[in-house]
Amino acid sequence: MLHVPGSSFQGEPPPLGAEGEMLQERLHRHVRVLADEIGERHYWRPEALQAAGDYIEQALTGAGHTPRRQDVPTGNRIFHNIEVVIPGGSREDEIVVVGAHYDTVRGSPGADDNASGVAVLIELARLLQQAELDRSLRLVAFVNEEAPFFGSDAMGSLHYARQARAEDWNIVGMISLEMLGYYRDEPGTQHYPFPLDLFYPDKGNFLAFVSNLESRRLLHEVIGAFRRHAVVPSEGMAAPPQLGDIRRSDHWAFWETGYHAMMLTDTANFRNPHYHGPSDTPDRLDYATMARITQALAAALESLARP
Repeated sequence: MLHVPGSSFQGEPPPLGAEGEMLQERLHRHVRVLADEIGERHYWRPEALQAAGDYIEQALTGAGHTPRRQDVPTGNRIFHNIEVVIPGGSREDEIVVVGAHYDTVRGSPGADDNASGVAVLIELARLLQQAELDRSLRLVAFVNEEAPFFGSDAMGSLHYARQARAEDWNIVGMISLEMLGYYRDEPGTQHYPFPLDLFYPDKGNFLAFVSNLESRRLLHEVIGAFRRHAVVPSEGMAAPPQLGDIRRSDHWAFWETGYHAMMLTDTANFRNPHYHGPSDTPDRLDYATMARITQALAAALESLARP
């Protein structure tokens, strides 16, 4: 459950450099557009949810891709998952899915939850656009992850995963990007469900890698590859089903349909006091750390797609 490959980065990270600073600014811009200019994005503000989808599609196009939409019926409306595919080579039928939801709860602009994950997803698409891969990589912005749609037919990731299973896609792993922007170095800024506080640090400065027991091999592959490149602390855990909090993102939909999947997260309400509230705003996020995470994750995905 608790042992994962490699070592968590410790110490002061090196400067971002010119490319890292440009990446940091692009991440900040994506979050500002989604959380400030568009704001709450959900069924009860359909124009805003549609505007968010349009922005993501335009940003992915600007990153050199040709996005495609998947209809997701929701009540009397149609919303969309938005996907780009980076085709593989010798093992093209083996698929790695990376996803982030772009809707919010009512009452929150959703900077960390989950404009941060969407921003990283868009920039991963940019960084990997010309990568030569063996496996295929599918990057997907999912709609309707938040309540009341979580677990329903209108949940975008569940709709996607069910289609994948019906069409017998060979998905070898799915990674959900769920809140990647909130980091603090002060002691006492990280909390856990008991008894995890006995084993993990009390500083909220790390990226968490979480899976169920069935997906622990995927967890080990991803965090091991990440740690070879990362200058950001990281912690990992393959958890039993008794820890219900491990289900709280789009990876759950892939568990439900029989695929291996995992979540990357800043741990949401166990660290971020602005979770699901009106104060989840862009000014509270750490864009330099997000840039370092994006760079390391791009390298990790390239390794995962070339096993």
